[in-house]
Amino acid sequence: MISPQDRKLGTRELFALITITLGIKFTDMTATLLYKKTAQAAWMIPLVSGLIMLIPLTCTLILLKHYGDRNIIDISYKVTGNFFGFLIGMTLFLAAYAATVVDSRSYVDIINTMYFESTSSTHLFFVLVGSSYFLANRGLLAIGRTALIAFPYIKVSLFFIIVLLWSDLYFGYLFPLTGFGLKEIAFQGASYASITSDLLFFSILFPFFKDYKTFKKATLLGLAVSTLELMIFFAVYIMYFDYPSIEFISYPFHEISRMVTFGRYVSHIEALFFAFWSVASLIRFAVYLYIATAFFAYTAKIKEFEPLILPFAGLTIMLGLLPENVVHNVLLLRSNVILMSTSVLLFIIPITLLIVAKLRGEFKK
Repeated sequence: MISPQDRKLGTRELFALITITLGIKFTDMTATLLYKKTAQAAWMIPLVSGLIMLIPLTCTLILLKHYGDRNIIDISYKVTGNFFGFLIGMTLFLAAYAATVVDSRSYVDIINTMYFESTSSTHLFFVLVGSSYFLANRGLLAIGRTALIAFPYIKVSLFFIIVLLWSDLYFGYLFPLTGFGLKEIAFQGASYASITSDLLFFSILFPFFKDYKTFKKATLLGLAVSTLELMIFFAVYIMYFDYPSIEFISYPFHEISRMVTFGRYVSHIEALFFAFWSVASLIRFAVYLYIATAFFAYTAKIKEFEPLILPFAGLTIMLGLLPENVVHNVLLLRSNVILMSTSVLLFIIPITLLIVAKLRGEFKK
């Protein structure tokens, strides 16, 4: 007989979800955006971002520990009341859902540009979001176990890319290490702190995990590993393409996967890496859909939110097709709106909740 505790996710599943969700960001245009801002020092940005995000993450962990089985929306209602709790909930929902829409469109553009040029974006969008919906609709337990099964294959494939490219990497391209200067590194690291802040969205799912210790261990370890992974691949791109050439390469990960050869006679093995990347993308957007729907449902105080995943999946496709091209979607919406605004919101909200809770004497109860 399956106990209720067996239906909750453990440390391994949450760790796999976090590392896949955060780590896959080096495969999109995030790297290109950072190279334009910090030159050779772009590989340091994830470290600065991770260190900054430790502050709101610590505040979130303190709140979750104190309030037991409540998620971040329930805590917001408890601490700030119905009006401000609703505002906080809707703000977090919009941040999570906007990231879902914009990032999914970005991944469709990658597939359309690099692999299936003759296929329409609409068809690819239906396949990506439809597959993600199918997994998300199975529940968080299915998503977590799928991530745990796929995790070693995804990470080993990434490791082999670096091994096979090792002889073509030139460490001298990393210098000067500080790029445009330490001041610019600090500023951009703070501005794009949302690169590593997605793990704060998992606080909405806190009751779905076994206990506080499980959640804390997995989030801290996942943040450390994901940050390291982003730093390594950002550095690899620089060592392979050099600066400023890297500024003009939209999808460096997919470009280097095409350069990989295995021996003298085996080439064009990018299809293998594309397969593992596709699985990671599917898991990521299944998580995004599930989290965004959960934020909306808990904010609106809807108990059963799984039926809402399908309408949100359909809305994601409709909204994702609105941007005219990748420039409008990534350079304008994602870079100037989503990444920067999300960084500020996810930094301020947990700190504010903790301060208000202390002022109200919640921790004395």
